[in-house]
Amino acid sequence: MKLLKVLILMLVTSGSCVVAKPLDPTPADLKFVLYYPQVPPYMYQDETTQKVVGLVPEILQDFFQQQNIAVHYVSDNRTRAEHRLYQGEVDAILLAKEWTQHPEKLLFSEPLLEHKDYLLARHPIAAQAQLPELIKGKTVCTRQYYIYEALEPYFSSNETARVDSSSELTQLKMLLNGRCDFAFINEHVANWLLHHHFPDEALYRSAQGFNAVALTVAFHPRWKPKLAAFNLYLQEQRQQGTIEQWLKFYVTKSRIWN
Repeated sequence: MKLLKVLILMLVTSGSCVVAKPLDPTPADLKFVLYYPQVPPYMYQDETTQKVVGLVPEILQDFFQQQNIAVHYVSDNRTRAEHRLYQGEVDAILLAKEWTQHPEKLLFSEPLLEHKDYLLARHPIAAQAQLPELIKGKTVCTRQYYIYEALEPYFSSNETARVDSSSELTQLKMLLNGRCDFAFINEHVANWLLHHHFPDEALYRSAQGFNAVALTVAFHPRWKPKLAAFNLYLQEQRQQGTIEQWLKFYVTKSRIWN
């Protein structure tokens, strides 16, 4: 009888331990870089709420909530953010592999989406004209520190003058003010800017796009255990059209090019 009481006591104690154990682990933290200057419609702070919004936060939110991971946004510029990612001071940034100095030190996700750069001008651009004849002897507004593979040969030979600016918004302002003949801008960023900042301006886009780039999330290697699941999630989002829907939502409407 005494032995039976001991066994019952052991079972009750064991059961109590199981019940007392937390059902969910403590959420992990992931520091994701918000670039400055910001890059709408991908990632930016809403002027009214200061909340980080855009295509990328929408896509990240659902996945990392499922994984019980809290995403925290850390503001930094593009160059310093990449260095901090190598050092492990931040966990992830939006980045194309070909833009990095040491891609072998990072983990890259499947592409979220692809974009191209286009020439924008204040006058119609001949649809059949090739890039060399379009920009020879002209000035092109560009982003400071950016490398444009399609344009570099013409900049290097001084056939075309490069005029740097701090952001895509400044590029368009300079173009509209006549400080350059063309602006060379990411199609999605241009759509957002033209809709939200210059809805009444008549601008024209080249028929051909250049520098096709697949945007990915670059992770510090410590996040390798989550990469396969994240890639599967991105594949599902693309197949369902969710990424394209969020892109259209944040641009609001596609630019009707002149």
